[in-house]
Amino acid sequence: MTEKNKEPFIATSFFVAAFGIDGEFVGIKKESLDSLSDKWIYICRDYLRHYGEDFDVPWSGNLSHIRTKFTSEAGAALATFSVDGKIASSIALSTGFSKEAELLVLKMFANSLRRIEIVKNSAKSSEPFEEIFSIDDRPLMILVQWADPEISEQDLHLIRELSLHFAAAYLMQDRPAFANQ
Repeated sequence: MTEKNKEPFIATSFFVAAFGIDGEFVGIKKESLDSLSDKWIYICRDYLRHYGEDFDVPWSGNLSHIRTKFTSEAGAALATFSVDGKIASSIALSTGFSKEAELLVLKMFANSLRRIEIVKNSAKSSEPFEEIFSIDDRPLMILVQWADPEISEQDLHLIRELSLHFAAAYLMQDRPAFANQ
């Protein structure tokens, strides 16, 4: 079969790898798009399309207390979600499209996390977050949830859900059957 006649690859899931604030790998799971809200994936997709590859903006309406800082390059991205100025989660996203871009972004992600005081104080390893580089599964969301006592449980849950939908929108944006909707 020639390249032209091949069926397009349509991803129906992505992987979520969680890390603790000490830099230790917590686990990985496969997140099915079927378990997420199409409506919220499309809201996040439109948000990404509107603001582009590099932004630091609040959401609107009932989510106006949430801010997303985002930068991306060649299918790899970094995102930070904050609530009322307090960081709630740090995320790296890897589509698998460019190994070079991914490696650069993942190194920036790990190095930036290693400079955070709470990570330095709680790290059990001399190289926290090193396991990031051994995860081969793609598309991939790497997630670090921060334990700020000033962020309510309700907002932490909201950030978890929003970040999953945001990741799905980014990771699936160039996939056939998703990109043109």
